[in-house]
Amino acid sequence: MKTKKLLAKLAHFMDKDRNVQSDELAAIREVLKKLKTKERKLREKLEANPDEEERKELQGKLEVVHAQRIKGLDRVMEIRERRKENSAPVAATDEKITEG
Repeated sequence: MKTKKLLAKLAHFMDKDRNVQSDELAAIREVLKKLKTKERKLREKLEANPDEEERKELQGKLEVVHAQRIKGLDRVMEIRERRKENSAPVAATDEKITEG
């Protein structure tokens, strides 16, 4: 295969990966919004509820929701960093090929 064809294939695969990452980011953001809403509601219930046993239950749920939100935010940051890393070398490679 010629160089141009190989580069075109590589670009296609990289674009495909970028699309998959974009879809994943969109899905994660949607879930994060819902978790944030749920976390706010749990905090409101926790503050309004005087019963100690119910407060413990709400606190446990709140901790789980918060932990999942943090994991989701970490995943978003990981994907963004990977996208930055993957986009920089491609541009540098393209410049070298066009110069040579």
